[in-house]
Amino acid sequence: MDAAAADRVRLEVGSVEFAGLEIDGLRADWTSAGGAGAAVTMRAARIRGIAATGPLAGFALDCPALRVEQDAVRCARGRLRGSLGTLGDQDTAFSAHAAAGALHIGLEALAIAGGRARMELRLDGSRWQMEARLANLDLAQLPRIVRPWVGLPEGFSVAGAASGTMKAAGRDDELQSAALDAAISRLDVSDAAGTLAGQAVAGTLRMQLAAAAGGFAVDNGRLELTGGQAYSEPVFLDFGVHRVDLDFAGLLRTGDARLEASRFELDHQGVLRASGGATLDFAGEAFLPEARLQISALEVDNALPAYAQPFLVDTPFRNIGGTGRVTGELDVAGGLPTRAALDVVGVTLDSNNGALAVLGLDGKLHWYDDASRSALAGKIDDALFQSNLAWDSASLWGIEFGAVALPFTTTGRHFRLLQPLLLPVFDGGLQITTLRVRHAGTPEMYVRFDAEVRPISVAPLARAFGWPEFQGTLAGTIPDLQMRQGVVTLGGNLEAAVFDGRIVVRDLRLQDPLGRFPRLFANIDVRNLDLALVTNTFSFGMITGRLSGEIAELETFAWMPEAFDARIYTPPGDRSRHRISQRAVQNLSSIGGGTGGSVAAALQGGFLKFFDDFGYDRLGLSCRLANDVCAMGGIEPAGNGFYIVKGSGLPRIDVVGNQTRVAWTRLVRQLARITESDIVVE
Repeated sequence: MDAAAADRVRLEVGSVEFAGLEIDGLRADWTSAGGAGAAVTMRAARIRGIAATGPLAGFALDCPALRVEQDAVRCARGRLRGSLGTLGDQDTAFSAHAAAGALHIGLEALAIAGGRARMELRLDGSRWQMEARLANLDLAQLPRIVRPWVGLPEGFSVAGAASGTMKAAGRDDELQSAALDAAISRLDVSDAAGTLAGQAVAGTLRMQLAAAAGGFAVDNGRLELTGGQAYSEPVFLDFGVHRVDLDFAGLLRTGDARLEASRFELDHQGVLRASGGATLDFAGEAFLPEARLQISALEVDNALPAYAQPFLVDTPFRNIGGTGRVTGELDVAGGLPTRAALDVVGVTLDSNNGALAVLGLDGKLHWYDDASRSALAGKIDDALFQSNLAWDSASLWGIEFGAVALPFTTTGRHFRLLQPLLLPVFDGGLQITTLRVRHAGTPEMYVRFDAEVRPISVAPLARAFGWPEFQGTLAGTIPDLQMRQGVVTLGGNLEAAVFDGRIVVRDLRLQDPLGRFPRLFANIDVRNLDLALVTNTFSFGMITGRLSGEIAELETFAWMPEAFDARIYTPPGDRSRHRISQRAVQNLSSIGGGTGGSVAAALQGGFLKFFDDFGYDRLGLSCRLANDVCAMGGIEPAGNGFYIVKGSGLPRIDVVGNQTRVAWTRLVRQLARITESDIVVE
C-alpha cells in the first residue's frame, strides 16, 4: 500500500457489535488529517440497542475532525442523520466520546414528538443514561414513543404541547429511573366513554420515578394547573378560575393505568384544601376508587358550583348557592364513600328559585356505610356514630321553619332521629316523636313518622303553595305514617281547622310518592265550613251559611283526580243566615250545566235586577267522577233536572241544573275561570 493509500482507509463489515450496539451493513471511511486527527464518515443500514426507541435505520455519520488518543476516540463537531425508530427522521449536529467500552453522545437537535430535544446520552454496555431539554413537544405523538414503559388505556387520547427537561436511566429496554420537569402549554385528554376529559389545560408537572414492582415509585411529584377546564362525570372544573396545586408521592402502576398516591396535598384554591392518600384510576369506571381525605377547608360558596351542582342538575336545587366552611374527614373505597366525619361551620344555603334556604347551619355529621358501621360496632365510642345539625332558620318551597337542633344517626342509606323535637313552622310547628328512614333511594325504602301538628295558620301555608289566601288553622296528629314498598299509609286521620269548620282526611294511601306519577287514595269529610269565608276567598260570589260534604273513594294520578264520589250540601239543622248573591247564583247555574244563560237573563231584566242577593233554604251539588266524566246531581230532583239551590222567601230564586253528565276537564276549566276573575262564566 502506498503512502497516499495509507492516508485513506475504508472498512466494510456485514455485522459488528460495539459498546452494546449491533450494527448491520457498516461502511466506514477514514481519512488522515495528520497526527492523531482524521475525518471519518460512517454509514449503516441498521443499528440495534438504542434503548426502546427501536433500531436506527439509514444511519449516516460525518465527523470531519476525529481524534484518537490512546484508548479513547472523540468527535467534537459531527453530523448525524437517519431514521431513529419511533422518534422518526433525524438530522442533527452531535459530539461523541468513546473510551473503555463506554460511549457518550451529545445531540444538539434531536427530533422528538414534533418538537426538538437537546440530549446527552451515555452508553456503557447495556446500561444507558439520558438527559434532555425538550421544546414544543406534540403530546399526541408521545404515547407511541413511551409505549414500552407507560401505556395509555384503550380509547384514551392525548393532545397538546409541552416543553421541559427530563433525565432517565435504564438497562437495555428497561427504564429504571426518570425525573421530569415539564411546562404544559396545552393539554387535551379524553376517554372512550366521554366521562373524563380535559381541554386547554395548562400548568406544570414535576416528579421523579424509580422502577418498582408493578410500575414506578413516584417521589417529589407536583402538579400545578393554572388554565383550561377538566371534566370527570359529572364534575366540571375551570382551572383558570380556581387553580389546583397538588403535591404527591406513591406508585404509578403502568399495567393498569393507576396512580396510588401514598400521600398528597391538594389546594384547589378558594374551593378545597385537603391531604391524605388516594388512588386515581385512568382506565376504570371510577376515577377515584380509593381515598383517605383530611379536609382542612371546604369553602361552601365555591364548592357548591364545582362539586355539588353537577349532581343536582335534574333537581329543583340545581342552582343552589351558599357560604360557610366544612372541615373533617372522608374515606372512599370501591369508588364509593365509606365514612364521613364533617364539621359544618356558619353555613348558609339559598336557591334562586326559592326551593331551599338555610341560615346559620352548624354542627357535626358522622356517617358510615353499612360495612364500616358493622365492623366498628363495639370498638369505638357510640358518640362517634351520632350527628347533630342545627340551623337558625330555614325554608322549603316557601314554608318557613324556625330554629332547631337535630340529633340523629345515619348509616348507609338509613336515618334515625335520636329524640323528639319541635320543628317550628310559621306560627306553629311539628312536634316530631318518631322519624326513621331505611334503604333511602331504593325500592325497599321504608319511612316511619309520628308527629303532632301544633296549630299553624293556614294563610301563610296557602301563600307558600300559591293558593288563594284563606283563614283557619292546621292542627291535629300525623299518626304512624309509614312508607313500605313505595306506599305511604297512615295509622289514623289528618285533620285541619279551616273556614271555621273542619276537614278530615281518612284512609290515606299514597303510592310511589317520590316517582313521576304518584297515586293517592283517600276519603275526605268536610264539616260546617263558613260559606262566607269560602266564597270570599275564592271570588265565587257571596254565599252565607254553612257547608258540609264528603269526597269518597278519591283517586288521583300525578296529583290529578281520576275518580271520586263527592257531594257538598247545607248541613241539616243549620240555623245560620242563608243568603246568595246574584254572581254566585249565575256561577252555580253555569256549573250545573245548561241554565246559566237563562238565569243571567232573568237577573239582568225585570225587577230581579234590583236585588243584590236572595234568600235560600238549602243548597248542594254532587259529582261522581269516572272516565273523565262527572255524573252531576243536586239536593233533590227538579223535573228533568236537579236543584242546586232551593230558594226561600221573596223574591224566590231557584238554581236548577239540567245536565247530568259533564266532561271533567271542562268543569275544571270553568271553576278556574270563575275563581280567577270577577266575570260570570256562562
